Amino acid sequence: MSFQNKLGVLKQRVKRDVTRTLITQSVSFRTRRLIVFLTPGFDSPSGGILSIASIYRESAALENLHGARVAICTVPGEPSLLKYTWFKNKNYLLDLEALLNRCNELDYLLVHIPEYAVNKVHEWLESYWPGLQKIKELHLNVMVQHIDLVEGQDLKGLARFGKVTCTTAHEAYTNTETRESLGIPLHRLSCCNGPENYSISDYKKKEPVLIISHDEHPLKERVMQDIKKALPDLHLKVIQNISFEAYLEVVRRAKWSLTFGEGLDSYFCDPVFSGGVSFAVFNERFFTPAFARLETIYPTWDALLDNITTDLRSLDEPVAYKRCWQEAWNLLNDLYSTERFRQNLRSFYRGEYTFP
Repeated sequence: MSFQNKLGVLKQRVKRDVTRTLITQSVSFRTRRLIVFLTPGFDSPSGGILSIASIYRESAALENLHGARVAICTVPGEPSLLKYTWFKNKNYLLDLEALLNRCNELDYLLVHIPEYAVNKVHEWLESYWPGLQKIKELHLNVMVQHIDLVEGQDLKGLARFGKVTCTTAHEAYTNTETRESLGIPLHRLSCCNGPENYSISDYKKKEPVLIISHDEHPLKERVMQDIKKALPDLHLKVIQNISFEAYLEVVRRAKWSLTFGEGLDSYFCDPVFSGGVSFAVFNERFFTPAFARLETIYPTWDALLDNITTDLRSLDEPVAYKRCWQEAWNLLNDLYSTERFRQNLRSFYRGEYTFP
């Protein structure tokens, strides 16, 4: 690395540290009530990061309800990161310990923890616990956005430090069974999203593009090869190395989408909200039972392999396309709404949990 490049990196680092210090001072000044969101310290696209960012933003707008300052920090033990660069945002990520060390008058602290990081936070609490004991009320909320990531995480173990709850993103696991399995109060939060945030492009305005999620899957290459062979004029676009805004532009134009992720994810929902038709394999961990009836959601990956090229051909005309899209849109519209999310968030801060 040249001297000029090294100097540029040093200047960026100094600027980052000064910015973080100034924001930390502002958030901590005479603060008695504090809400902290923990977020990954990696600058790579993730639906979970977008979800945390939206909950953080909406929580900050509810200061009159909860009476607290709101901050967002990287998960303890993960890389120090000032800001995510792959989507437009004004969120500056702070250092949790540096923030708490400046909060000398705290009476109340709520920490929202991503489900995958529970054990990391537990380990951090073990070492930092003496510094937290002066806080009168400590509340730890686990944000369950991917139910499978809870496996191996000791949610109950957090109870020795304070009150523990969890919020959920998917309706499929927002139930008494999950509440009993996790052993802590559970509240339906859902996602800060809905059809009101999108403009619909109809069949005539769509382009012959099939969006492919970036997720790894053992059958991914085979599925893509089969589609390319059967439909050579269809452009397959794997979503990677583009900004979130560029992704949404592709979604607006693309006729089709196929997710290799958990199923009911952004690669399924965003295209439908934008007038597209999405394909997936049914996953009961994330989809509610009603989605199993959709013709573009297959019971198994073998069924998808056998039928997706035929279905892409048969649905590629205005009437069938609109019918198929409308059925999926109706189900998503019943699940997601920005205002319902906000109502759920307000209920959480009032302590009115879905499954106490």
